[in-house]
Amino acid sequence: MCARRSNPERTAATRRALTGTARRLFVEQGYPATTLAAITRAAGVTTGALYHHWSGKEALLAAVVHDVYADLARRIATRTQAGSPPVDRLLLAGDEFLAACVDPRVARLILLDAPAALGYERWSEIDERWWLAPTAALVREAAPQPITANRSRLLAVALLGCLTTLGREAATAPAEVAAAYAAVVRAVLA
Repeated sequence: MCARRSNPERTAATRRALTGTARRLFVEQGYPATTLAAITRAAGVTTGALYHHWSGKEALLAAVVHDVYADLARRIATRTQAGSPPVDRLLLAGDEFLAACVDPRVARLILLDAPAALGYERWSEIDERWWLAPTAALVREAAPQPITANRSRLLAVALLGCLTTLGREAATAPAEVAAAYAAVVRAVLA
């Protein structure tokens, strides 16, 4: 006899099916061309199930962006060695982000479609929720002399802005981008 899944397990499975399908379709077709009907049909769920979890297509896109960032955070965590210098960890995180941006599907989703569909402010909030605190902590740790929390936050904002801009460049001309980010990190922490 098969064990029946609990309601929380079914809910989680439905959310995963919808975000995974939406991510695939947003990448293949672009966010503007992807309909909710296409997502629910491909995921094998009803439109009502989608609306049970999200208010609409924009909210689903935000969930997909969170998933992309979660995947990226896991990749960074698996590559970061405990005890490695904070500058090295900043550079590694930047390298991972820029490597993701070389993939046009990822770049389109997180650097073009998400800011356009969600609006710059909402997209920035998601971006900062994932990256600002850890980047500021690394900046504070890497600084050659003690700095205030506000200064480390501002330097982290500068590095994240640099990465976003370089990420757009990486999508079209990746060769020089990692070196440019490394130079910026070293200049900011000098």
